[in-house]
Amino acid sequence: MGLSILLVEDEKNLALSLKRFLESKGHEAYVCFDGYQGLDQCLSTNPEVLLVDCRLPGIGGVELLKKAKAHNPDLYSIVFTAFGSIEDAVEVMKLGSFDYIQKPIDLQRLGQLISKIEENIRLKREIDYYRNREQTVLIGSSPAIVQVRESIQKLVSVSIDKTPPTVLIMGETGTGKDVVARLLHRNSSRCNKPFIHINCISLPENLVEDELFGHDQGAFTGAKTAKPGLMEAADGGTLFLDEIGDLPYNLQGKLLTAIETKKIRRLGSIKDRKTDPWIIAATNRNLFEKVNQGSFRQDLLYRLNVFSIYLPPLRERKEDIPDLCHHFTKKFSLHYGRTIQGIKEEVIAIFLRYSWPGNIRELAHEIEQAVLWCEGDTIDLKHIRSGIKNDFKENTLERQLALDKGVLVEQLLQSSISLKELEAELIQKTLEKTRGNLSQAAKLLGVTRDWLRYRMEKNRHDV
Repeated sequence: MGLSILLVEDEKNLALSLKRFLESKGHEAYVCFDGYQGLDQCLSTNPEVLLVDCRLPGIGGVELLKKAKAHNPDLYSIVFTAFGSIEDAVEVMKLGSFDYIQKPIDLQRLGQLISKIEENIRLKREIDYYRNREQTVLIGSSPAIVQVRESIQKLVSVSIDKTPPTVLIMGETGTGKDVVARLLHRNSSRCNKPFIHINCISLPENLVEDELFGHDQGAFTGAKTAKPGLMEAADGGTLFLDEIGDLPYNLQGKLLTAIETKKIRRLGSIKDRKTDPWIIAATNRNLFEKVNQGSFRQDLLYRLNVFSIYLPPLRERKEDIPDLCHHFTKKFSLHYGRTIQGIKEEVIAIFLRYSWPGNIRELAHEIEQAVLWCEGDTIDLKHIRSGIKNDFKENTLERQLALDKGVLVEQLLQSSISLKELEAELIQKTLEKTRGNLSQAAKLLGVTRDWLRYRMEKNRHDV
């Protein structure tokens, strides 16, 4: 990803040589040749990494490091010295320096340390992203959602100061399984620890193991430095395994062992490492069927399914659609800087009759698109995709045709039209629709061509 690095070194040739080396690795490097200049640069630019000589003209490297860390506690630092004294090493490590290198500088070791820092910063950014992510809420008041809320509350209440049980969240794609996982984490005693989300289907099979368990240096070609896995990164927090049904079969046993023993072993390592993430898994598959098919381990399913939560599809909780519509309208209006105040009832009516195969995710995308298209302060029918409106028309026609026969007969009896007139009008409209084609008209009416011709002649229609 490239780091911003400040190098403070009074040996100019060495400093410029290190600058070229760092830039060749894709980093942005700045050089200062004395302590005061380096401190000013550090306080004004806030670099991610400080490389500093222990002995500098003006202000020494140790004092510079103290002031820099006071200004930015998250600053990573590596200290150089030509003296190599134990006292210097102890002092800079106490100040929170990432490491300590003796001169002459070993470029390979420096590169390895920078790579480790880069990986640590990446993991920290990922964790911060999930921590600072928009607060998740479970929208709706349907019985199904009320039950989900009760399940969440029950689970977090019995897990206070205890290791929570593994949770399996089941439901179709787009029903909000990740929202439930985040709510479980946010309301648990682990809320101040990392929440790590991994989608088991989004990574190539050969990378899933490395992402989950990490690797040691030299574990495979290109593994120049050690890398912790996400199970380690989620230690004390929550690891959300999305689409667990797609986890490669050969890794399921290793995951089961890690869950049961609370230990993992990195690729290429012979050492077990303790880790205690709360495992929450989610799937849109029927895992019991996959067990029967031999593509999912039964013992892993039992381990994951200690506490299960089912999320119904949106078509089974349509009473929540109005609340969801208003929530997403407000959310995307704020995101795009719009002043949309609401959504028309006729749009809500169409949404209530649509089947939503993509569930809440599809509804959210529909509202987001409508917000972008809306030029006024209210979303109306012209901002809605034609596919949804056409589906509404087709469903309306089907419902009209499916009216109770008794109701239809009652309506006909109350009208002044006779059965003979009704038949003649129906035949006439069908012939107009088929442009006089008797075979097509008979097919539409569900009768034979001869019977249609007979009724037409009896009603004195011209063929």
